[in-house]
Amino acid sequence: MIGTARIRRLPQVVADAIAAGEVIERPASVVKELLENALDAGAGRVDVDIEGGGLVRVAVVDDGAGIAAEELELAVARHATSKIRATADLERAETLGFRGEALASIAAVSDLRIVSRTAGADAAALRVRNGDVVERVAVAAAVGTRVEVRDLFAATPARLRFLRAAATESAAAVRAAADLAITHPEVRVTCRSDGRVALRSPGGGLRDALQAVLGARAARDLVDVDSPGAISVWGAISAPHAHRGTRAGMVLAVNSRRVHNRSLLAAVGEAYRGLIPAGRHPFGAVLVEIDPVMVDINVHPAKREVRFRDERAVFASVQRACWAVLREAPLAGVADAGWSATSVAGAKGVIGVRDEGAGTGVDPAFGDPLVASRDTPQPGTVKLADLKPLRAVGQAGGTWLIAEAPGVLVVVDPHAAHEKVVYTELIDGWAAPAGVQTSQLLLVPEVVECGAGLLERLEAHADFVARCGFQLE
Repeated sequence: MIGTARIRRLPQVVADAIAAGEVIERPASVVKELLENALDAGAGRVDVDIEGGGLVRVAVVDDGAGIAAEELELAVARHATSKIRATADLERAETLGFRGEALASIAAVSDLRIVSRTAGADAAALRVRNGDVVERVAVAAAVGTRVEVRDLFAATPARLRFLRAAATESAAAVRAAADLAITHPEVRVTCRSDGRVALRSPGGGLRDALQAVLGARAARDLVDVDSPGAISVWGAISAPHAHRGTRAGMVLAVNSRRVHNRSLLAAVGEAYRGLIPAGRHPFGAVLVEIDPVMVDINVHPAKREVRFRDERAVFASVQRACWAVLREAPLAGVADAGWSATSVAGAKGVIGVRDEGAGTGVDPAFGDPLVASRDTPQPGTVKLADLKPLRAVGQAGGTWLIAEAPGVLVVVDPHAAHEKVVYTELIDGWAAPAGVQTSQLLLVPEVVECGAGLLERLEAHADFVARCGFQLE
């Protein structure tokens, strides 16, 4: 019985396997840890190759400072690191890694090979299989480090049973690379999955990285956040008219560290409160810069959680920064149609409408020339802060719907409103189990930008997409 078993010290190989399970949960964890090491080494370019969802092979190559040949074996030892020296260093750690567990944990559950070279020195290679060093040789290599991980979890079949399909694991690994490309936009990051380029961040500004990750169309819907101070908040978030069905598109970072923090996520959500429909979520990146003493990063073995000394202050800073830019963000579709309220000659206090794309004409409802208002907002210039509460008034000329706000009248296009109704009916029809929509083939196919995660979801819901009337290639 377990109750009468004697206490004994576990063999080192068993202890390492247990510790590795806390740090390396799936192939995406390997990509994250190796990329963090590359960034801490000062890399300006990082290439990631993933095969078989990361279970067959993961390779990360960087042009950073490298590891000295005599320190390679020490690098794969547990709790060996160059990033901290004393307990006090944990309070001001500015590197992504600091626990000295990543390489040791990876080596304990895989076939690991490291090739590295520092400037002015010879390169060396080290191979470790399931925690045991099996090879150490001199090689020729450029300055930097190449880490290759094969047969991940091959010696721990129990872990393999809990992993998902290769496509799912591959998408998660690409996402891990994308997160670090966003939090470190100055670094050029290329990620390939089974030979296909899944991510290519050019290395530049945050906008460049976001465009590489989200796509050009989504990047155009972003507005910049910039709120300096003791708690600095910056980044780029989606305008109120752009939103998604999941929270996965929002990247949160503290001191360039990708984190999962409910308080920060709630602060961003609070800024969008009332601006986007229920069940929809913003996307983009919110980056917080704060004194390292004010944040505890040594919370989780995978370093994905943090605690703030003054969480309320951080929450308020993020919420205010996001709200300030959202209220000034241009609203899509407002004033873009060219319709405006105007004064009608000879009819004091009467409001007419005209199409500013056409010449001055005669409104059949009033019989008088229409005069364009000088205060008409230009397309894309109307902001959330400019909008006032509306009250329905009636209908003009049997066509346009009229609503009023303090000092202004708003004209609603019934055609656009009808499109919204039709859209809702389509959504309801698609949701029906037997609903099949009629469709017509496009003369020129539409090219849709999407990442590995979206491709996986499209494949998983291929029947639903077909019922919606779409054919995908």
